[in-house]
Amino acid sequence: MPDPLVVLVHGTRDEGASFRAVTAALEDLDVVTYDRRGWGQDPVWDGQPANLAEHVDDLLALIGERPATVVGHSSGGHVAIAAAIRRPELIVSLGVWETAMPWAPWWQGDHERLVRGAIRRIEQKPPGKPRQNHERQLFVAEATQGLAQRYDVTQLRTSCVVGYGTETVPAFGPGMTALAEVIGAEVFVLPGATHMAHREEPEGFARFVRHAVALGQRPR
Repeated sequence: MPDPLVVLVHGTRDEGASFRAVTAALEDLDVVTYDRRGWGQDPVWDGQPANLAEHVDDLLALIGERPATVVGHSSGGHVAIAAAIRRPELIVSLGVWETAMPWAPWWQGDHERLVRGAIRRIEQKPPGKPRQNHERQLFVAEATQGLAQRYDVTQLRTSCVVGYGTETVPAFGPGMTALAEVIGAEVFVLPGATHMAHREEPEGFARFVRHAVALGQRPR
């Protein structure tokens, strides 16, 4: 069996290149990043925001049939989880960093209010440059989708570690801990890190990725 592939999935208002320092700290691993549909410096986009199933299609096409560890940051965690539910025999382990699930009864805090406030502020902005309008449209679509349940986490059978930073949005610590309890995942806490740990604390985020990879190497 070939060595597992490691795929890093970025969140909203981000791009694959944001993991550059993380991948540099993982040079001994076969790590792949990509721009989710519509995002990145030169996106191939038809003007319609992709739904979760389409993002999963893209991720699985990238993986092919090679066993993979997938690590999702923020809304990228939804793509990672949904892909693992669809193809549990292919995705051998998961890392989920601060992925909000405000629809879940166990998710603590008024996260939905914060998300709706961010959507409202974007929608009230005057039209900007084409790229700004493009990113705003994608953000509103993904943030809105993120308020509704699109998969059942209890169907997840892949080994998983969830992570959060101690200096992040207050809801993420208890939220990710509660998620870990629901799905039987391990918890990785990065002291001093914020939601953007992959950019601000790449060495620490790389340790989180390695933890996810190690889970996939354990006997199943």
